Parts: sequence; structure tokens; C-alpha cells
Amino acid sequence: MSLLLLGALLSLAVWVIFAFIVPAGLGIIHVLFGLGITLLIRWWALRKE
Repeated sequence: MSLLLLGALLSLAVWVIFAFIVPAGLGIIHVLFGLGITLLIRWWALRKE
């Protein structure tokens, strides 16, 4: 598993925790979601088939 994919999955998991389980400010939620999606798209674009 590449570091980009691992970072994306970790960021999205923390986003789910902050968005649905532990109430947090909207700023951190948007940053985590944006980071997770960006890393996921970057991993998908750079993967080798």
C-alpha cells in the first residue's frame, strides 16, 4: 500500500470521526476532507497498472 493511499485513507477516517462522532469546528473538517480527497486522487492518477 503506497503512502499516498495510506495518507488518504487515514485522513478520511479522521474526517469521519470528527464529522460524525466528535463534534469539531467546520474548518478542521473541511481541511481533512480536502486533504483526503486530494491524496486519493493523486494516488489514483499516479498508480501503475
